[in-house]
Amino acid sequence: MKILAFIIVTVLLDQVVSNHPKPCTKYGLELDHPGTSCDDIYEKNPASHYKSGLYVIKTNKVQLVYCDMSLECGSHKGGWMRIADLNSSRDNCPPGWINNQGYNSLCTGGSAAGCYSAHFTTDGTKFSRVCGMMKGYQKGSMDAFYPYSYAAFGPYTNYRPTVTVSTSLDGVYVEGVSITYGNPRKHIWTYAVGLSEDYNYKYYNCPCAKYPGPTPPPYIGNDYYCESGNTGVYDRELHTLYSQDPLWDGYNCPSENNCCNRPGMPWFFRQLPVKESAPSIEVRICNDQGFNDESAAIEQLQLYIQ
Repeated sequence: MKILAFIIVTVLLDQVVSNHPKPCTKYGLELDHPGTSCDDIYEKNPASHYKSGLYVIKTNKVQLVYCDMSLECGSHKGGWMRIADLNSSRDNCPPGWINNQGYNSLCTGGSAAGCYSAHFTTDGTKFSRVCGMMKGYQKGSMDAFYPYSYAAFGPYTNYRPTVTVSTSLDGVYVEGVSITYGNPRKHIWTYAVGLSEDYNYKYYNCPCAKYPGPTPPPYIGNDYYCESGNTGVYDRELHTLYSQDPLWDGYNCPSENNCCNRPGMPWFFRQLPVKESAPSIEVRICNDQGFNDESAAIEQLQLYIQ
């Protein structure tokens, strides 16, 4: 009886295993086996865990996208779809930005004050997480969140912006880079640039500087990095490119300056409340004076969605 029972159980187990769907190793790798996203392919095709590269997804159309299957961001590993991979020494700057030949081909905005947008398509993929990094430099008299403070509280210094500053996410609320999505815009992350790391410019420094500047707008919360490439007094006649100290990398902050203390710099991670659908993620270089006076100069940018 024991032998008969063992045979019956073995047969039943074999039937269960044979009827259970096996992972499709072609999923996301062939046009007739598209996934719905990089995250979907990572979940359903274990073979994808070992190789980042081009995969097939179907959203509003069947297309090839780059999936990073090893990136870990915000404790979420693998299944990240790359929508931006910019290195100004290798690539042309995206439409809306300029390869500034006088500054090592770094990407900058236009000559006038304002915000200059570059758009990076999501290829119809819905997303609830955004991950990215940016490397840039300070040119001239960048003033962090002074534009928002000036617009909100009025002219409490002798300095006057040359463009209409704004308390709104749609305008010049920061000197640096604003990352948003959707219409109306929704905030993802801000990379701000302050005037000095450790000299007392209380209206123009980062909030984390030794002598703190204005706090960010409430719609930014804590979703920002801020740093300055300038140590000490700023010479407004030089309009210097501070190329020796990359911004937002978590290094070279002086004592009593907390701008390098954020974990993960220069990478950021945002968890959105719900899955969103937006045609692109918008990255704006913003400054309240023209390029002759100031700009954020961008060398690297990577953006991923999940």
